[in-house]
Amino acid sequence: MKWTRILIFVAVVLTAWWIWRRVFVSDESWIRLQLFSMTRAVEQGNLLRLAGTIADDYSDSLGMDKSTLLGAVRSYRQQHEGLFVHLSDVTVTVEGDHRKAQAVFVAKVLVKPKGGADETQLFSDRFRLFFRKIDQGWKLYRIESPELKFD
Repeated sequence: MKWTRILIFVAVVLTAWWIWRRVFVSDESWIRLQLFSMTRAVEQGNLLRLAGTIADDYSDSLGMDKSTLLGAVRSYRQQHEGLFVHLSDVTVTVEGDHRKAQAVFVAKVLVKPKGGADETQLFSDRFRLFFRKIDQGWKLYRIESPELKFD
């Protein structure tokens, strides 16, 4: 009898959580959470978490696929001691069918090279990321180069 109550309670909690996720959290919020997760993964060098946010068919204007992008992040992290990424002016646009979305933002990256003095460098560029909704959630499938025109 006690186990039945526990199982019913767990089922109710899981159902309520699923309904809350599907009904009350917008696609824009999911994209913003995905951006936050990707930013933290890059800062911490957590390539497994970053790989989980990128679609298998990823490509970009520089000719990189998913594995070369992850390799570039790994190489960059190995060359720098500290890395801090700040996203500003984030604009998320979800298409009408809720299957694709774009995120446009300015990324400011503060880095400290390994072996360097107390010297830090600041890079700032504008990016446009394209996301696709699949069964596992929103996945990044394309990044446009900052040199490309923005609407």
